[in-house]
Amino acid sequence: MGSMIAQKFREVSGSAPEASSTAEVAEIAEEAYLYGLQQVIFYETRYNYTQAEDSNVYVGVNRYCFVNEGKPITPEFKAVVTPNATTLYATAFLDLQEEPVVMEVPEITDRYFSLQLMDQYGIYFLYAGNQFNGTRARAYLIVPEFWGGKIPAGFATTEVIHAPSRTAFANIRIAMMEGSEEEVRHINALQDQCTITPLSKWIDNGHRGVPGKDQELVPGRYRTFPRMAELVSRQVDRQTAEDFFTYLSLVLNDPGMPLMKDSRKEAEMLSRLAKIGIGPGKDFLWSELDRKMQNSLTEGFINGHKKVKKATQENLVYMNGWMVLNAEGGFDTEYLTRAVMADAGWGGPDSNVSHVGGFLFVDSDGKNLDGKYSYTLSFDMDELPPVTEFWSIPIYDADGYFVANELNRYTISSFMVDRGDLHIKDGKLTIYIQHEKPSDPARVQNWLPAPEGGFRFTARFYGPKIPIVDGSYNMPRPVRVK
Repeated sequence: MGSMIAQKFREVSGSAPEASSTAEVAEIAEEAYLYGLQQVIFYETRYNYTQAEDSNVYVGVNRYCFVNEGKPITPEFKAVVTPNATTLYATAFLDLQEEPVVMEVPEITDRYFSLQLMDQYGIYFLYAGNQFNGTRARAYLIVPEFWGGKIPAGFATTEVIHAPSRTAFANIRIAMMEGSEEEVRHINALQDQCTITPLSKWIDNGHRGVPGKDQELVPGRYRTFPRMAELVSRQVDRQTAEDFFTYLSLVLNDPGMPLMKDSRKEAEMLSRLAKIGIGPGKDFLWSELDRKMQNSLTEGFINGHKKVKKATQENLVYMNGWMVLNAEGGFDTEYLTRAVMADAGWGGPDSNVSHVGGFLFVDSDGKNLDGKYSYTLSFDMDELPPVTEFWSIPIYDADGYFVANELNRYTISSFMVDRGDLHIKDGKLTIYIQHEKPSDPARVQNWLPAPEGGFRFTARFYGPKIPIVDGSYNMPRPVRVK
């Protein structure tokens, strides 16, 4: 079997694959799915940002993409599912292969903001912002491994961030409390002051960042394969086994994505992958495999996909029916946990220190939410969600998108409570969730318009306290009006 498989792979270097049977190939392929899902989604998403010129997020490397062009998310926006209605985003992919970059953020004192950096394994190596280290303006020097240059004297040691690899995903969130045109302009002005500048250009510019609009677009120079242009970013359900293992081969041969250091488990995984012809120095070609080999890889791919979906359900904390992902961090080589985090919400925080999401698809009787019915969601004012920052409860159609309504309202949030926008009676906040506009003006004030058909929620809790994380908070569920 080993010699037969060897003939089906064209290898750049290394020993021939040595899987002893089709059953072993399927077993290794399943392990490979768990091991590589996070990195594969990273690679695919980076392609869309930095190389796919037809993509609506194409900005090249080291430049922010302002989600929805820096405007509030509306029903017309379909780029991602379950978007947030209370933050404006800026995201980017860093390329540190030639030199460090300087990331600047302005002073932001009037609202929540965060800057977070994630490596290809889904591990965050920087959490910054008012929730973590204050509100003053900062410049962070992001230094790749093995860089031997001189760090400018003006940087504090706490602002020199040593990246574990030579590529990273950056995400800036700035809270939007009311969504007025004036507020959006204010947030956009803050976003314009968030810059990513190669160190040499930062020095040449007088130790100041260069706005993205003033920088030349630099496309990524990463290996690709033809079908990448057909695959939608982060839609892993559309991938075939051929797509996945071709991606994984590219990941393991990307010079900007080094392997985990001093990890015996990683070394053992690479040894297993080598048996199916995937690994550093190997060129994987699906078309040169025989049908038995392709079928075995496909079997393992499908089994891995199913295993991740099952584990995702088992990894949830139930908060009175709301489902919260159990994100404790520290999953470095816990491959199944890493895959679950990627599948459930790629790019989300690797632990609950920043924020968590709560998913809900059913009412208090366990029946699917449907816009042909009316519901109430009631909070005691002294038992609102326990957070240090803010919470919001957006509503989506069954596919995870906002639906147009006459109020242009897609969420209920703590900001609305704080402003006094919602009607409070007898110490209770009651939200009316229904498709038709209520006839009572007080109910219109608290109306969260529902789609006509099925719908769902993905609540956000920024700065969650322990009762949110461990599920002990008694989060109310919608009650169907009889």
